[in-house]
Amino acid sequence: MDLDWSIALDGRIKLRNLHVLQAAAETGSMAKAAAYLAITQPAVSYAISELEQAMGVPLLDRTSQGVSPTVYGLALLARSTIVFNELRHGISEIASLADPEVGELRIGTTPPMSAVASAVFNRLAPRYPRMRFELSVAGTDVLLRQLRQRDVEIVISRLAPSVRDDDLRIETLFHDELAVICSRNNKWARQRNVSLADLVPEAWVLPPPTGFLTQVMRAAFEAQGLEFPRATVTTSSTYAMSVLVGNGDFLAIHPNTMLTTPDKHPQLTSVDVRLPTTRGAIGLIALKDRSLSPVAGLFVQSAVPIGKAIQPKRTTRVTRK
Repeated sequence: MDLDWSIALDGRIKLRNLHVLQAAAETGSMAKAAAYLAITQPAVSYAISELEQAMGVPLLDRTSQGVSPTVYGLALLARSTIVFNELRHGISEIASLADPEVGELRIGTTPPMSAVASAVFNRLAPRYPRMRFELSVAGTDVLLRQLRQRDVEIVISRLAPSVRDDDLRIETLFHDELAVICSRNNKWARQRNVSLADLVPEAWVLPPPTGFLTQVMRAAFEAQGLEFPRATVTTSSTYAMSVLVGNGDFLAIHPNTMLTTPDKHPQLTSVDVRLPTTRGAIGLIALKDRSLSPVAGLFVQSAVPIGKAIQPKRTTRVTRK
């Protein structure tokens, strides 16, 4: 198929029709798409038919069970998602240029680094009450996919090898070391000069074995000739981990940042044991070929001093008598 760009530019490929195609693909039904878009079913059918005629290929497979994208439809939908996200980005940027105190920003962060995003929001929200932020929390691989699809504009993550690609622009904020964490009421919170070997038999809350941080944790134990602890509870949820550790005798391993940012954690503290091999850079990640919106620029300006203020040293505690 040889599609001339003039077909798209002369109005035969319409944003409205692309939006209708997205709705039909997502709902799996012409009728459901019509209900979702608050238009008639014949209008949905006509919009998709018009788009198929412009492209010269079938975009949906139609059966008695509903509709599903063809290989051509999937290709177009993948690119149309980027188109709509960029259009949304442009509208938000125009709003920010017209009034610097308004705008919308979509941020992606790994669960541990949501503490950094929170610190930036706490700084910006009082100064710019009409700004809106949408926070996506996921693993680094998922966030990078969202970044490339323009679902988010900036990602905050540990700089794993997967974020060194040529299409990414990276600004390092600070370096963080993983810490063994426990409840402030845990017996290990009162001990000094703890050996990592002493902690292996304890009850642990650990992330799934396939996670990137799990490999970093495992290497820290292996560096001291120790077997990696057996997980009593396995969870990828930072919230669930903090509840379990904060309300019980569990231990966990987590970036030290969570204990100090945006404020000192009220329930959790670190065990006095070092994991020096886990030290790594935390950075802001964006696309090289995409200019940052005014709101994103303000976010970066606020994140840089927050990163500098985060101390790489371990949390200090008052010894109980």
